[in-house]
Amino acid sequence: MSNQLDNPSQWATGADPPTSKQKAFISTLASSKGVSDQVNPDQMNKSEASSKIEELKNQPTQNADAGAGQPIQNPDTWTTGDDKATGKQMGYVAVMARKAGESVPESMGKTDASKKIEELKEKTGM
Repeated sequence: MSNQLDNPSQWATGADPPTSKQKAFISTLASSKGVSDQVNPDQMNKSEASSKIEELKNQPTQNADAGAGQPIQNPDTWTTGDDKATGKQMGYVAVMARKAGESVPESMGKTDASKKIEELKEKTGM
């Protein structure tokens, strides 16, 4: 099964249009790599989009600020938003909460963590 996953051109849905998540990720990656004018995810299928994502992930980043800022999608619409926040999210919250003089929450969901990070960014200027 991993062979099929490693070969997007063999996917049963590979010829379908790329997902909105693929398009957003390609746009973010292309921007951070300084090649947004050379990449158009709307002209790709799922298979091509997956391959382009892997290609872009392996290129050096030229615009270090491109990945920072607001989330690509509204956290309230995340399908995994109620899942436990990632270690990175909790780490960011902990560092910024301490800097802001706030208590550090023991746990939170991904959506709440994302919102808290944005709130603390504004408070701390981080």
